Amino acid sequence: MWEATLKPDVISYSAAISACEKRDQWQHALALLGEMRVAKLEPDSATTLGSARARRASSGSGLWRCFARCGRRSWSKTSSTYSAGISACEKGEQWQRALTLLREMCEAKVESNVISYGAGITACEKGRQWQHAVSLLHDMWNAMLGTRAISYNAGIGAVPAHYAAIRVCEVSGQWAKALDLLESMLGARVDTAAAKNPDAGRYLHVFQAGGPMDVFKHVILVALLQQMTSDVDPFTFIDTHAGAGVYDLNSEESLRRRRFEEGVLRLSRAADSCGRGLVADYLDAVRSCNQALGAPQRAMGIYPGSPALAWQWLRPQDSAVFFEAAAEPYESLRRSVALLGRDADRRPVLLRDDSYLRIALGHLPWPSGRQLVLIDPPYDSVQSHATWNVYIIRRLLQRSPSTCVALWYPLVDEEQVASLHGQVRSLAGRSVLVAEMRLENSLPGGSALQGSGMLIVNPPPAVHAQLLAALPGLGRALRAPDYRVLWL
Repeated sequence: MWEATLKPDVISYSAAISACEKRDQWQHALALLGEMRVAKLEPDSATTLGSARARRASSGSGLWRCFARCGRRSWSKTSSTYSAGISACEKGEQWQRALTLLREMCEAKVESNVISYGAGITACEKGRQWQHAVSLLHDMWNAMLGTRAISYNAGIGAVPAHYAAIRVCEVSGQWAKALDLLESMLGARVDTAAAKNPDAGRYLHVFQAGGPMDVFKHVILVALLQQMTSDVDPFTFIDTHAGAGVYDLNSEESLRRRRFEEGVLRLSRAADSCGRGLVADYLDAVRSCNQALGAPQRAMGIYPGSPALAWQWLRPQDSAVFFEAAAEPYESLRRSVALLGRDADRRPVLLRDDSYLRIALGHLPWPSGRQLVLIDPPYDSVQSHATWNVYIIRRLLQRSPSTCVALWYPLVDEEQVASLHGQVRSLAGRSVLVAEMRLENSLPGGSALQGSGMLIVNPPPAVHAQLLAALPGLGRALRAPDYRVLWL
């Protein structure tokens, strides 16, 4: 345009900035915005939004700085423009500025929406401002209820805001408030599909199958199964996140990280040093699963997940319920159960469903009585798993106070783990046993997870002694000298 001696206007600049945004050319977008200021052209809302979105490719802090440099007086005072500005502040971790913009929206009588409130709540989450986050969440619902009806899309959009408020309460140690917020979200009757993680099912456990943390978890599960079956009375085993059932250790996914080499294979080579007992029983179960699926004797090409391990201990009088929400693992689970099933008339109940929601809403497809519930989520979603876990434990104990609940958790943040321990103990009294193990060295291929724990509510009495006897040998074999077993 300059070569043709044509003078660009706001429309041409907006189009150019929009094109830069679509190609993630944020530097060029900001340069064009600067030219507009030199030419004394007022950016409209489309121009401001386009330049801000392009800047997102650089960094969150740059995004809100872009809005700050534009000057709010040049904005078109619309809900979309304010929402983009609040989102920019959220990504730049500027919670105070986000609150200021929300306040300005109210003063300018611009209607706030789920997007603007959600961005403000997330900004408060990043700033660990739980009081402000909860206050904004209440304001959001009051604004939504002020309309004649809450739309389906608005209800879905409110879910991430709820989770952001729950998370900031959780990390701030405000467990009672976090649990209240979760219950209010369920009570709002938002479509259950909206409460599920949009990325659910992307986690594939086969990458970690048979690794040290899997071995640690499943040795403890075997101890629980042994003690539950030592009583003649029947019981129900419930697996809230069953996964695929069994895992092929020769698959491309398993071989990519080869976690099993540091886990089940290392343990099998050191089995003699562990002696007879719990660890030997666990290895026998792994080999038995391989043989049942046609593998050579003593082969370790197949790794049994918790459903396959449990199925080897369950007796005719016992029952099982396996939950798996994701489509691909569920189909694998269904095939695995069919291959391992010993009796066509005695099959576990398989549910492709969200176990958290089923339990939270009281839709439980198993009878009352003795129960062993394994909660083993992937910890990879937008959901606040810690609050969900505590809430589900509370619901299970309300229904049946003697239920044995085993919760697996990663050892990432010591402060959060201690907070989790305290909250569960407040629910279950002193009947909470904890076992934890940390690896000595990093795993090949890099791994942020160097340790994990199992929290057991209402454990069978003999499990404590079993773990005290088994963990020293297991720790030596897995090169995990840092372990502990204690009552909370």
